[in-house]
Amino acid sequence: MVSCGTGKTHIALALGLAACQHGHRVRFTTAAALVSELIEARDEKKVLRLQKQLASYELLIVDELGFVPLSKTGAELLFEVFSQRYERSSTLVTSNLPFQEWTEVLGSERLTGALLDRLTHHVHILEMNGDSYRLKQSKRKQKSQPATV
Repeated sequence: MVSCGTGKTHIALALGLAACQHGHRVRFTTAAALVSELIEARDEKKVLRLQKQLASYELLIVDELGFVPLSKTGAELLFEVFSQRYERSSTLVTSNLPFQEWTEVLGSERLTGALLDRLTHHVHILEMNGDSYRLKQSKRKQKSQPATV
């Protein structure tokens, strides 16, 4: 498991900002928010419009995949988005989970295998291990504050 607070989201945002500064269309979202948006669009019969919009971004950043288990429908809709972007546009995904645990989030070995096959084909993997920056910062604050009685 990748540690929490090691800078995954921070790096994703920095890469997204750099892409924007170079004139690229970028969208940042969490996996849970994206799946909710996809399910809502499906319920309103607007999923194709949303998929087309998502495909128009040159970089789609999906943060926190694995924090919330997805429904079967949600996992399938997310797979469809990633599949449509495969070899057409860039997709950045952050997760605290190693690949072998993604099945627990996506709910299907077959779907997970197909998704990972696409996501890892042309990929740069950054493993962010170590102590949480937030935890380090809290410890430093506690040490610098005088003890009160």
